[in-house]
Amino acid sequence: MTTTAGDQINSALRLIGQLAESETPSAATSQDALAALNQMIDSWNTERLAVFSTQDQVFSWPPNVLSRTLGPSGDFVGNRPILLDDSTYFIDTASGISYGIKIINQQQYDGIAVKTVTSTYPQVIWVNMSYPNIEMYVYPKPTKVLEWHFISVEELTKPALLSTTLAFPPGYLRAFKYNLACEIAAEFGVEPSPQVQRIAMTSKRNLKRINNPDDVMSIPYAIVGTRQRFNIFAGNY
Repeated sequence: MTTTAGDQINSALRLIGQLAESETPSAATSQDALAALNQMIDSWNTERLAVFSTQDQVFSWPPNVLSRTLGPSGDFVGNRPILLDDSTYFIDTASGISYGIKIINQQQYDGIAVKTVTSTYPQVIWVNMSYPNIEMYVYPKPTKVLEWHFISVEELTKPALLSTTLAFPPGYLRAFKYNLACEIAAEFGVEPSPQVQRIAMTSKRNLKRINNPDDVMSIPYAIVGTRQRFNIFAGNY
């Protein structure tokens, strides 16, 4: 049985007592609720454990280039990542060997005195989360073409129309319905029942538990790959 965005909205309205079983909401109410649903999903996309899948965007980083942009109009045309994952890596296609990369913050990158130093492979990358394209700066500057795999969460799909079919893994539709009811209740001047609030909270928490990868104790690649020691005072290697 398929479920559309309109079905979810009608169910959410019934949960807060704003729609009887045989009633149909007005077009304006449906569109407002659709906008609320999309805003809710958009917000969930910023919560790592609310998203069930990751994406691997592959691009060739040219030699002797310090920075690249990634996004709908970037040097690398693709999806703008909400946040690059630590599992981002690159491959030396000549040898077929993969290398991890350490993601650093702006303060650490600004602390690099000479940013134009070159090497066969970069060791760190700083990502400026600009919009609509993110900006990526590597150090040292690589001297050969490298195949980069930019790993990030794959955003939950937002329905464009009330008739759009929602296709999500088990558990998502229930979480959407009850959380949407809580989202739109204030617009109707009502308070969701304690049961609705409890199910909204537990259903989303269950999704996060399923999407949470097993905690694995690991040694940072910077230590394994280069045998450097971490400076606890400076916050870098």
